[in-house]
Amino acid sequence: MLDKAKKNIAAKDGVLASKKEELEKIITANEKEEKKYRKQAEEAKQQVDPRLLASYEKIRSNYRNGLAVVPVERDACGGCFNAIPPQKQSEIRQHKKIMICENCGRILVDEELSAKVEI
Repeated sequence: MLDKAKKNIAAKDGVLASKKEELEKIITANEKEEKKYRKQAEEAKQQVDPRLLASYEKIRSNYRNGLAVVPVERDACGGCFNAIPPQKQSEIRQHKKIMICENCGRILVDEELSAKVEI
């Protein structure tokens, strides 16, 4: 019984070592791309009002998934899934001012704008 458990542990250690090696390869491959995006983010931050940037960073740090800007999907907030009234959805589509979800506090955008940014 003990020998069987030790063999299982040895096999699992081998799998763990190979998975760690795979992870290291993936991390090094993504490092260059991550640096590029961090540089773009720093450049974009220079063009944004400091008050809005501070608010964005605060919202982003409050949530586990880090999403501060979410689309309105199926008439609901993409972050908390709380229903958004039709009048507010209309204002979001007009892009005249920054709209905030009343429930979770995230910044709301329409699906069309969200799709443009993701591409």
